[in-house]
Amino acid sequence: MSRHALRRTLLLIALVAAFTALPSAAHGAAQETSPCAKLTAREVKFSAGDASRVVFVTATDFTQNAVLITGCVRGTDGYAPEWQATGFIGENGFAPEGMLREREYRSPTGSFTATEALGLADPGTRLTYHVVNPTSRWGGPGSPTYNDYLEGGSPADENLWYWANQGTYAQAAVINYNRLPDSPPVPGADYAIFFGAGNRVSAGCVSTTLETSTQVVKTLVPGDRFIMGVVSDVFLPAAPSVAAPPTSSTATPVVPSPAASEARSAPTSETSGADLLPLGILLVAAGGTAVFVFFVLRRQEKGRRS
Repeated sequence: MSRHALRRTLLLIALVAAFTALPSAAHGAAQETSPCAKLTAREVKFSAGDASRVVFVTATDFTQNAVLITGCVRGTDGYAPEWQATGFIGENGFAPEGMLREREYRSPTGSFTATEALGLADPGTRLTYHVVNPTSRWGGPGSPTYNDYLEGGSPADENLWYWANQGTYAQAAVINYNRLPDSPPVPGADYAIFFGAGNRVSAGCVSTTLETSTQVVKTLVPGDRFIMGVVSDVFLPAAPSVAAPPTSSTATPVVPSPAASEARSAPTSETSGADLLPLGILLVAAGGTAVFVFFVLRRQEKGRRS
């Protein structure tokens, strides 16, 4: 490699090393702790329909399996928080909307209704409730009752009795992902997505404490919703505030100067000065690193020539 090629390569390495410190959306956003207010303000991507209660399950990025769970109840002024808890989802986090497949150990993104629940004993719910027994199964791959409750079944079906006695399905609400009434089931798009207990990483279910899962089963009614996904994929930016109109009709109108008019018509950036400060520091550092490498190489070259 020539000296000039080596110099260019080292300069490129220095710049890349500096720019890797720049903030990245892939590292996730902050958790949204007020999803009920966002729902009331219509700042949620997914519809809640006519749900009287909505359970939000959110992670900070697609690789995270730890989630914040928030129960919202609808009142006269919109949705208000009813409770909040932590929990877990699939081992490999959330799948983007419509992209979940079997054996990926991820959880679905979107808005899903609740119509059924299951467990060891009915806690007093208005959802259709299945009291599991030794023959209780959930239709798996190849089942004629794919992604639905059945008795008997085959080894490919999920053994609800086993998991109920392990605590996972002691009380569980069915999340209507890839099943009616939300949509016809599509084989291979994954099945048996429940809101249950155990409070541990799962193959795709939402898992929290038995107390929280029991509360969800007891309070949800048919048509209530689960809204699930990554914060940046679930919530919309807040709408810009509208300036209040002048309070006096007798105020003297102000004619803007040409300079002021040009300033208003110029394109503006949504990034604040405070946001740009760390970026500027990093850019300066990158440039400084590159210049330092350049002069070191130049000095070495002069030494060799002398």
